[in-house]
Amino acid sequence: MRILIVDDETVIRKGVVKLLENSHAAISEIDEARNGEEALQAIARSKPDLVITDIQMNVMDGLDLIENIRRSHADIELIVLTGYADFHYVQRALRHQAADYLLKPITQESLNEALSKTLLKDPSKWIAIMDDASVRTMSEAAGGLAKSVMAENRAEARAQLEKWFRHCREKGFSWTELKKAMGHFELTFRSELYLLLKEYPTESSSAAEARHSAASYEEWLDGWERYAGDLIAHVSERRSPRNKRVVEEAIRYIGANFGDKELNLQAIADHAGVSPAYMSKMFREVMARPITQYLIEFRLEKAKEALASRADAKIAALAEECGFNDYPYFSKVFKKHYGVSPLEYKEKN
Repeated sequence: MRILIVDDETVIRKGVVKLLENSHAAISEIDEARNGEEALQAIARSKPDLVITDIQMNVMDGLDLIENIRRSHADIELIVLTGYADFHYVQRALRHQAADYLLKPITQESLNEALSKTLLKDPSKWIAIMDDASVRTMSEAAGGLAKSVMAENRAEARAQLEKWFRHCREKGFSWTELKKAMGHFELTFRSELYLLLKEYPTESSSAAEARHSAASYEEWLDGWERYAGDLIAHVSERRSPRNKRVVEEAIRYIGANFGDKELNLQAIADHAGVSPAYMSKMFREVMARPITQYLIEFRLEKAKEALASRADAKIAALAEECGFNDYPYFSKVFKKHYGVSPLEYKEKN
């Protein structure tokens, strides 16, 4: 990824460069400009993938720069830097499809989150060697792996990794292509994990070396499984025993009863012996998302598995088995989550 930083204050530019160097993104080049005119010259020389620009600058400000970029380079991603006093300018920037904004002073956490959102917005933009099916499979597997780590589910983590490596084998990637694909997979996974965990767990140099020096599919899969196991251990250490027990019981109960249309927060909380408010709070803290979202995503995943494995079954019946009693709603959330309708998914699989 090539990034251009535009700001008339040298200290801020150098600070953003330092934060970018400490981020998770695979950055190949970082260029700098002091104003909009210099930025347009830099873009003409070497078109960047992402422009991070301040709003208030002399010669040409950030908003005029954004409008100029959008007229000629609709595919360049944009992140806006702004202070609280200039926050009203952000609305104009967002109207020109800026991916995100950063409030000054910029922190490592806020920059990491903005980069993660930008990278996950359209993964296919950053991946030249993969077709749409590979990008979709990579995104699903990387996202599923991040959720498995958060759920401390080692078996599901291995299943997501096996899904991705199996796809790479079937596509017949050469060893060089596989290395590039794994680089994109790691970037997508780390972006997904950051949005859930709000930090990047450190990895020992020996563990990283074992993953990156693999000489076969099997060695690579084993290395990634060890990496996922280390991350799961890290997540487990962050959680208090009681909160973890309550959430684990909720996840088990959802897994056993997801087909029950009456399953809701109250029923799950009653089963775990806590109040709905406590269950909601603990689940969000531990899993970094609402329990209602987890329930819907779990049901969708089970429905997707059923659509792929039971060719003769009616879609509406499968949806009902997975806890959806409203077929139009099921079809709507399925398409929003997976990018295709239930019927399209069933026909493709």
